[in-house]
Amino acid sequence: MRKKKNDLELDSYKENLDEDISKIKEELTSDYEEEEDKVKSSKKTKKIINIVFIVLIVIMCMITVDVVCVARYDTGPFFAIKLKTYKDGGSKAYYGFGYKVIKYNQVQGRRDKQIGLWTMPYNVEAINTSSLDLAIEFTEDASKSYKRYYKKFMRISSNLKSIDKKNKTINVAYVDDDGKYTLDIICNMADTNFVEMAVDKEITVIGTVTDFSLKTKKAPNTLYLSNCFAEQ
Repeated sequence: MRKKKNDLELDSYKENLDEDISKIKEELTSDYEEEEDKVKSSKKTKKIINIVFIVLIVIMCMITVDVVCVARYDTGPFFAIKLKTYKDGGSKAYYGFGYKVIKYNQVQGRRDKQIGLWTMPYNVEAINTSSLDLAIEFTEDASKSYKRYYKKFMRISSNLKSIDKKNKTINVAYVDDDGKYTLDIICNMADTNFVEMAVDKEITVIGTVTDFSLKTKKAPNTLYLSNCFAEQ
């Protein structure tokens, strides 16, 4: 009897031991599966973050290319979509990731490119000034004046100093007797109507400021405009 009792106790012990081992296995398996799920989730999150990061870099590169090309080299845009055409001769509005480009193409007016935010308005109103006022401004502070007028659409009253038919440019200048305030304004013309104009006569020119050079011993301060039209 005692032997049977011992055998029963041993069997019961074995059963309990098996149950404990089974529970431990289940717990270990559950912990492993949870840890494995965490690893998979972490890898998935990292993959998503990497994809988002790469997409953002690509978008930033696209924006940078268009900003540099339009603002500095007057080309493009390459990554913006044309969404509007104005009834002014063919000006167009392009939209990119957070920016907007307007390519002006008036029949006889503004013909440059402008880049800004989506809220940037269509604007063909020129800044009105004279060669005398510009000459004074650039003599007093050339750097500040150039920053103020760079890429701006201007209407300038002056005198026609010279015509360069070969290079399709005219020079409308303010000439100071002492040379201190003399300012040459070289206008790259958008049409050929200027060839019939008279030198040393009053003239009004419209165009976009693109460059400036400080005076030297051989040349005065010189302002450069592009896509110009003139009336005399």
